Amino acid sequence: MKADQTIFYDINTQRDFVLPDGKFHIQGAENLVPKWKAITDLARNQKVQIVCSVDCHVPGDPQLKSWGGPYPDHCMADTPGQQKIDDTKPVNPLMLENRDYTPDEIKQILDHDGEIVFRRQQFDKLADNAHLSAILRLVLRPYQDIVMYGVYTESCVAREINALIGVGPKLHIITDAVAIVGSESPTFHEQLQQQGVELITFDELKLRMLN
Repeated sequence: MKADQTIFYDINTQRDFVLPDGKFHIQGAENLVPKWKAITDLARNQKVQIVCSVDCHVPGDPQLKSWGGPYPDHCMADTPGQQKIDDTKPVNPLMLENRDYTPDEIKQILDHDGEIVFRRQQFDKLADNAHLSAILRLVLRPYQDIVMYGVYTESCVAREINALIGVGPKLHIITDAVAIVGSESPTFHEQLQQQGVELITFDELKLRMLN
């Protein structure tokens, strides 16, 4: 993999998911923090573009318990729990909201040399967001490889993974840098591999990036 042709795609490494006192703590996620830090450090040392996809809920979200949904209230907009953990915190982020962007704004996004952060208002995959899906495709278009890691679930963010299959770049998932939300189908990884997704470890990634 070449640094200038690779994107690191960070999913949901947020305080509410990762920290033991988080509103939606994923068991064992805190154990992956050193790995996520190492991945983030590798990206910065090699000048690899980082794209982040984050939960950002608002009052009234029907999928949250306070409004009749099944999930605990978490990653509420403008709360500490919605922020990324210190080890993956962006140093020069460009936050993209659920709204329309002008051609001039899109050019600024594509020219941005820091992290690009896509906010998901609900659990829907980012590619279903009419305002951001086209921008995501434009961001990814110049690259050959997407490397994904973070917090995901087969029923939620896996749909985001599936949405990126076939966009253009080769998709890789770092298997020892993923925290699973809930149960995972035993055939899930097999299905991803059948669709052309490569499963790699962080050590394998590092060897490819540094050689």
